[in-house]
Formats: sequence, structure tokens, C-alpha cells
Amino acid sequence: MDYAPRILIVDDEPAVSTFFDHILSGDGYYITAVGTVYHARRAMAEIAFDAVLLDLSLPDGDGMDLVREMRGDYPFLKILAMSGFLVGDMPHIAIAAGATATLAKPATPRQIRFAVYSLLEPSGRWCGA
Repeated sequence: MDYAPRILIVDDEPAVSTFFDHILSGDGYYITAVGTVYHARRAMAEIAFDAVLLDLSLPDGDGMDLVREMRGDYPFLKILAMSGFLVGDMPHIAIAAGATATLAKPATPRQIRFAVYSLLEPSGRWCGA
């Protein structure tokens, strides 16, 4: 049996989570979606994820703080920081905080697939804004 990478999607917009889930589960990834920092922490404590797709604007906390927290607790976790406001130095700040890569929203299915595939590739780091 093949291993399906486990991805946690953290986004407070259900339509965005559903869109990402539909694209990625169709490609064979195991998806868990949550909408808050609180639920992200709970999910991380219960499941060993390979990657997290993390919206930086969440209703109950700062996504950048969660990036730092996840990086400290899970040093090998792949973190894709996402935002509809990923402009200026924001991508560099997210990478400095511990994100592996960034993705500006809205994103096309092709951009999402490429970002996740690149994120999970063992060949190294990829950063797309």
C-alpha cells in the first residue's frame, strides 16, 4: 500500500478549505481541514502531518506566530504560508518566521498543485509568492 502524505489545511474560510481539499484529495493526499489556531494545535497534537497549508489571517490568532510555534515544535514540518495579502516583504517575513514556502491567494488549481508538490519534494526548498 502506498503512503499518502498528510496535509493540514488551516483556513477560516470554508470555501477555501473545501477548494483546496477537493484539489489535493483528488491527487491522493490525506487532508484534514480546520479553521482556527486552536483547532490547528489540536490536530497537530493528534496527527503527524507532512505539511501544513496555513492562512496567515486567522480569527483567533496570528498565523505568523503559529508558523514560529510549529517550526519550534516540528522542525521538519513543511509549512506553506498563505494569504490574500502576501505583498511587499510579507513572503520574506513568513520564510524568516519558519515557513518553507509561500502562496498568494487566490490561487489556481495548477498553482496549488505545484506549490504542494514542490513543498513535499525532498529536493529542497521552494518559495513562490
